[in-house]
Amino acid sequence: MKIFFIILMLAPGMLLAQTYTHPTTGIASTYAGACMVNTCSGTYYDNGGAGGNYAANINAIYRTFCPSTAGMCVRATFTAFSMNDTYFLCGGPGSCCDYLQVLNGQAQNSPALYNNCTTSPGTITSTSASGCLTFRHTTDGSVQLGGWAATLSCVACAGGPTGTSNQDCVNAVQICADSPFSSTVSGPGLASESCVGCTGAGGEVYSSWYKFQVANSGTLGLIIDPTNNADDYDFALYGPGAACGALGSPIRCSYAANSGNTGLGNGAVDASEDVAGDAWVSTLAVTAGQVYYLMVNQWSPTAAGFTLDWNLTGGASLNCTPLSVELKDFFCKQDERSLAVAWTTLTEKNSDYFILEKSEDGSNFFPLVQSKAQGESTAPTDYFFYDNQPVVGANYYRLTEVDLNGEKTTFDMTVCNFSLDALRIKTMRIYNQSGSLIKEANGEDLDIKSTFSSMVLPDGVYILETIGYDGGVERIKLVQLMQQ
Repeated sequence: MKIFFIILMLAPGMLLAQTYTHPTTGIASTYAGACMVNTCSGTYYDNGGAGGNYAANINAIYRTFCPSTAGMCVRATFTAFSMNDTYFLCGGPGSCCDYLQVLNGQAQNSPALYNNCTTSPGTITSTSASGCLTFRHTTDGSVQLGGWAATLSCVACAGGPTGTSNQDCVNAVQICADSPFSSTVSGPGLASESCVGCTGAGGEVYSSWYKFQVANSGTLGLIIDPTNNADDYDFALYGPGAACGALGSPIRCSYAANSGNTGLGNGAVDASEDVAGDAWVSTLAVTAGQVYYLMVNQWSPTAAGFTLDWNLTGGASLNCTPLSVELKDFFCKQDERSLAVAWTTLTEKNSDYFILEKSEDGSNFFPLVQSKAQGESTAPTDYFFYDNQPVVGANYYRLTEVDLNGEKTTFDMTVCNFSLDALRIKTMRIYNQSGSLIKEANGEDLDIKSTFSSMVLPDGVYILETIGYDGGVERIKLVQLMQQ
């Protein structure tokens, strides 16, 4: 029997480039107007969009774009540019009432490649080791003009991000003891992974990712101690059982605009704080087997490094054995009359099997299925399961990996809402990678799984297009993985 694995949802029109606009206000009392975006395509406008003028009184608000592909740098090609430089309103000839800065890097203090208003920036390419460009806009209240339109792209560049360092969650370094770390990271990596919660004010700037597993239950505290106490470090802690690509909101987080030590402890009672915080949040009760990810962020490229000191009490300890499974994502989605639950591992070592559990209240779980693991694998592996008996409303799923020696790692749960009002499918079409239609099905209330499970198709990648009675179109990328 042929098996399809759904690996990516494609929204209608997804082949069109994304459109971005410049923000007018900062997040959480900062100058960052939006979280950093990793992309190699798109159209970028001032806040007025394609047809409107930019706003008055924008106070140096910035937005950053970084490459999504290793070895690349972001390029902006301006196709329209109109900025107010009326000299008698702004202090004389050569003065700009409104102006745009294009910065070479991902930080608000990166060196300027362009800082003007009278002529278009033309084409500007990052030469930063991060591969990023940052755009900073300032306006007064006199005259607002059409602003700019720019096409975003990426070009190969020497010294750009490698995609192999721990600047990204998927390359997180496992730690289990007090350790000093250098801060030679060049930027935020190839994925915008910290844009929720207190990290929403800009996300990552110069980021390093770490992971750890709890060996014995107790209380977790930690101190990030800068080598130079004038450096400003921030952090976000995700888990328990978070997965790269599906981290969710941090459970402990400080983005305080403070230099010196920061961390969990020091008598703090809050779990999260923005730039106005005091650099400390509360300690955390941890349970044996739990896995966490820690992102340490620095605001200055000249930071001298830090030491990570654990403060473990109540019997808590960390597991120094390398994690058996690196989980990329764990998610669920309604598929007509069932819920599809899927997870992907990046690597596996000594893995025996997975246990997928379900709960209707988020607290009381029961086993749903046991799936054999790969044992040893350095390539991504997809796992898939259909829950044919979902409850109307919230359905909670929890994943546990069991090693060959019986040790268990439980990952964070995922939740899906099941609705009887889901889209009724009228037409389904399947295309090959070349875009040629190879199969079509029409009828009353078609079911994706039952319709296509009987199809005999060559191994390969396909696009499934569904059309509902309301005219809504959805595209799903399918991979023919195996044959039984």
